[in-house]
Amino acid sequence: MLFWLFYTALTASVIRIGNSWFDSFQRQLPIIATHALVVYVNLYLLLPKMLLVRNYFTYILSVLLLIAGATFPLAILSHRLVAQEVIQDEVWSSFFLFLIAVGLFFSLILSMTLKFLKEWYQDQQSKRELKQVQLQTELMYLKAQINPHFLFNSLNNLYALTLMKSDLAPQIVLRLSDILRYVLYEASAGKVDIQKEIQHLHDFIMLEKLRLGDRITVNLDLEEPQYDYTIEPMLYLTLVENAFKHGAQSDISQGWVNIKGKTTKDGYALFVENSTAPKTTINEAGGIGLSNLRKRLDLIYQGKYQLDIVQDVHQYSVSLILTLSHA
Repeated sequence: MLFWLFYTALTASVIRIGNSWFDSFQRQLPIIATHALVVYVNLYLLLPKMLLVRNYFTYILSVLLLIAGATFPLAILSHRLVAQEVIQDEVWSSFFLFLIAVGLFFSLILSMTLKFLKEWYQDQQSKRELKQVQLQTELMYLKAQINPHFLFNSLNNLYALTLMKSDLAPQIVLRLSDILRYVLYEASAGKVDIQKEIQHLHDFIMLEKLRLGDRITVNLDLEEPQYDYTIEPMLYLTLVENAFKHGAQSDISQGWVNIKGKTTKDGYALFVENSTAPKTTINEAGGIGLSNLRKRLDLIYQGKYQLDIVQDVHQYSVSLILTLSHA
């Protein structure tokens, strides 16, 4: 209704068929109502049944017949509604009938353009919403891969220590409890404060140091974040977990892991190095965890991260620099 009232007001401003603008507006209402009838016959009858099924010839013929059929009734309306007698005399001329037909054709083209624009916008909106749902679903799947993987490894380690009746078992249970609390209650809620993520890394590293003991040397330098950034949880964990996994291999005489974290201008950077056996390849060092990490980074931080991996015969180095948002 608002569209047709606006269309009538615009037409009354351009084509004066009354003694004033308001008079023209009132006289144009029945004429524009006829245009609306023709438009809706086209949009809801001819368009879906002919044009959208690619029956082009029938559609064009039907539109021409529709315009021709509406031109004569509009000529009668115009003859009765036009206030100026000079124009009334011209109503039945071929030129005036042609103008009426052109006006109907313009209304059809305008309405079809608006309809297609609206449907295109709705289609783009639906695609964006579907893509967002797919991204969230994939992200949830990737997170689900991380948590059981970590829990499985930790419980295996704890089981081994309990078999040996190690005094370290209670401390590991306590550390594991803190980690699981973080995973279940903090990490599942979306992005977390980076301070909590760094604390989670501390807990994990301490757990690994307790478990591995003298088998590995750990140099840790995690700078306290200087800004209130938020971060997707458990991204850095993959790098640290891989470092301990490969830095403490049985065929390495003295394994070592170096972990350094520092605040950058726009986020936080983590640098991890570990000893490796000569036969270890990049694919073996990264495994599923690194592939999972890349997917998560592409989903969440596309264009906002830098992941670099360097490996030589005895050392594996990886750095992850993230551009983060403030809380």
